[in-house]
Amino acid sequence: MAPVGTTLDPETVTDKQLVQYEQAIDRGLTEADAMRLTEHEYNGFQANAIIAAALNPAVGEDVLDALATPKYTAAQMTAIAKIAIRGGDFARFLDPQMDARRMEAAYLVVAHGGSDLPVERLSRPQLLTINGILLRGHVPYETVRAIAKPAFTPESMEVIAAAMENACHDPYTGENSITKAQVARIMNPEYRPEQQIALLTAMRGQTPVADLSDADFAGLFPASLSVEQMSACAYAVNRCGYNTPLLMMTMQACADMNAQQLMAVFDATAAEFSDATMAKVSTILMHTPALTSQQMRYLLAEARDGTPFQALESMKDYLLAQAEHEKTQVAETGVKSESRDMASGKEALAEQTGLDSTQKINQNKEME
Repeated sequence: MAPVGTTLDPETVTDKQLVQYEQAIDRGLTEADAMRLTEHEYNGFQANAIIAAALNPAVGEDVLDALATPKYTAAQMTAIAKIAIRGGDFARFLDPQMDARRMEAAYLVVAHGGSDLPVERLSRPQLLTINGILLRGHVPYETVRAIAKPAFTPESMEVIAAAMENACHDPYTGENSITKAQVARIMNPEYRPEQQIALLTAMRGQTPVADLSDADFAGLFPASLSVEQMSACAYAVNRCGYNTPLLMMTMQACADMNAQQLMAVFDATAAEFSDATMAKVSTILMHTPALTSQQMRYLLAEARDGTPFQALESMKDYLLAQAEHEKTQVAETGVKSESRDMASGKEALAEQTGLDSTQKINQNKEME
């Protein structure tokens, strides 16, 4: 700010500065405030923003001194003035890298109770999300503090907040319940929102997944898994009786399999089918990722029907050979007929075991 009593020397300013100075005087600014416009080169929008701020009695000299610099856009100058008028700590938002809308969003978070949050580091969508969570007031502040970080997307923030709100206030119990500790497990910024939802679904109620230790949970459900693979792993624990070591071993052995294939493997080793034959079948499936999930389930159904293990191995080899033939057929015709391969595969199995092919097809008709 120019010293009080200083008068303008037209010879020391540019034509633009002189015009802006005269406009400020015409609009009612004191000469001292109008002199601010001669200290730097401003465009018309910036000059108007400074004049508007100076005309507002709620904007003090310290605020005018802070915002009257060319490093701020007109919108940023206005935002700084608004924050000061509302009683906010405007000095916290004097970052030229924060656009005006982000400045205002950051101020709202601070004004609504988030004064210790790193608002300077958050994007505007993140700030608006956190502000909405604070306004609702249903989520513990320690949770807000934990997710108010640049690594969390706004969508993940919303999923976590909604889950924690349910954990704190949801009247449902039993199969619909979720606890704060379980919600804390999905507070991993590497998780995508759809992964978080899948994991919450797997933990809801008193499920085996919910009973896993934090270390086992983190090991079984890394963010590198797809949503479908996470759901398959949850199925293995909740429905197939898998413990942590068995599931980790299986996932390592089946690293190249999709979720549908994994489900077939998990079913093969489920507790209710864990006899000697089924254990051998699961070994076949685990070590033959070239089989489709439909082919895997066909072998599983045959094993449940009592088909000898040697015949199942022959069926596997036949199906793999058929897969190569299928690739050629698709390349030539563009038509895939896996169901026909299943039927012919049943006939091949019947020949291997000496059974009537029609009988075997009828027995397994429901599988097609």
